[in-house]
Amino acid sequence: MATPTKTLRLRPRLRTEIERIARRTRRSFAEVTQDLLEEALRMRQCPGIYFADEILGREAKVAGTGLGVWEVIQGYQAVKANEKKLHKALPHVGPAGLKSALLYYRQYPQEIDEAIAENALTLEALEVRYPGLVRRA
Repeated sequence: MATPTKTLRLRPRLRTEIERIARRTRRSFAEVTQDLLEEALRMRQCPGIYFADEILGREAKVAGTGLGVWEVIQGYQAVKANEKKLHKALPHVGPAGLKSALLYYRQYPQEIDEAIAENALTLEALEVRYPGLVRRA
């Protein structure tokens, strides 16, 4: 199905920055713009979440912790949803951070479940999936 076209006027500084990101990441202007808009909408839907570049791409993070949403959810699941145990395991994730992570997880469970599964892979499995990622000394 074709994507409907909309015309959008961008401020020169904004256009220049998107062009810079597109060049740096070797992606199209349209692709970068769509990803940025998607992230902005997700951050608006889930206050306390931001996005950052990680080795395998952009990742949803819990503000003030440096942790990916998947890491908080993985910890939460490991302690069987016991907030006190989670606080012992991840003391820098307060009630607001947990609430943000849970909200994001409710909105995007497949994304987070895939990240949890992917981060559980062994180095050998990662090398098969992402050739050249793992560097041996």
